[in-house]
Formats: sequence, C-alpha cells, structure tokens
Amino acid sequence: MSKTPDKRRRKDLDLFVLALVDCGVSTPYELQKAAGLSQGATLPALQRLLGAGFLRQGNRGLRGRVRYRISPTGRKSLKSGWIPLIEAGPSGDRDADLRVALLALSAGGDQRRANAFLRRAARLKMDSAAASDSVEDINGVAPLAMWYSHLRLLAAKTVLAAESSAMLAVANALPRSLTGTLDVPGPSRKSTRLVGAVSKGS
Repeated sequence: MSKTPDKRRRKDLDLFVLALVDCGVSTPYELQKAAGLSQGATLPALQRLLGAGFLRQGNRGLRGRVRYRISPTGRKSLKSGWIPLIEAGPSGDRDADLRVALLALSAGGDQRRANAFLRRAARLKMDSAAASDSVEDINGVAPLAMWYSHLRLLAAKTVLAAESSAMLAVANALPRSLTGTLDVPGPSRKSTRLVGAVSKGS
C-alpha cells in the first residue's frame, strides 16, 4: 500500500498544529481541549515540528505543561505550505480536508480557494456514492450473503451522500476570515469572540 495518503495527512496535521501554535494554542492539552486533536496525534506532530526547526520549546507552565512557539522558519513554512495541499485536491478524509481548507483561510487568507476546495471534496464524495451503484452479479448467491452485500452497499452510499452534504454545508458556513464572533448553538446561545487566526509575534 502506498504511503502517500499517510504522508499527506501528516503534512496537513503538522501545518494545522503549527497554525494553532501560532494562534496561541500552544500545549498538547490546549490542542486537545480547544481543537479536539488527540494527544496521540499531536505529540508526534510537535516532535516533528521541533525537529524541523519550525517550533521552539518554551518554559513549562501550569502543571508542568510545555508551551511551544513558532519560529521564523515555521512561520515561513506556514505561509506557503498549504498551497501544495490545496493544489493536490481533496483526500477524501473529512478532517484532513477541513484542516486544509482552514489553512488556506487562516495562513493564506484565501477564502475563495478554501471554499472551492470544500466543494470539490463534496463532489468527490458524491462521485464515490455514484460509483458504488455498480454491483457484481449475485444471482444464485445465498440470500443471507446477498442481503448483506446489498445492505452494506446501501449504507455506504447513504454515508457518502451525507458526507457530501456535510462538506457543502461546511463550504457554505465558511467565513470570509477567522475573526469576529461565532454563534454557538445551544440553550445559552453564547457568542464566542474569535481572535485573528495567525498572530504576528513569536
């Protein structure tokens, strides 16, 4: 199996973590609590970014948590690193594609390309659903096997169609920039103030 998809997911995750650190989300705990990224994914990413010289390790904060800060080399990589990911097109992985679109918006300020990327991701899902219409001849197959194959295919098509709709909804909800307020649905209807996506200081 090709390692390309894994390398690509690792690249978009590394850049996304770099962007989050640049925004001030700078400990593994904060990456988990604020962005929903597992420490199992972010700890190796932070080590790769440190090894590449894109991050610097700061002093330990509360409870011994290590804070990271972006280096000038890291900021330079962040500024243009999202472009090859956008140009390569969607991967089909929902979280990875969302990260790439948000990198285009936060690091590149390119809402148009981010939106187009998400729409391409939606089309990819819909094309996959359409392609799954082709079924091998199952005449003469035991009913249990036939129904399992049929219902499994139906479930896969339904999931792909739903994921396509979800990506279109995300494209429509994409803001022009990552500043302003975000209405959080729920009983309290809180508004959360969002800060600029990329800070200028290191």
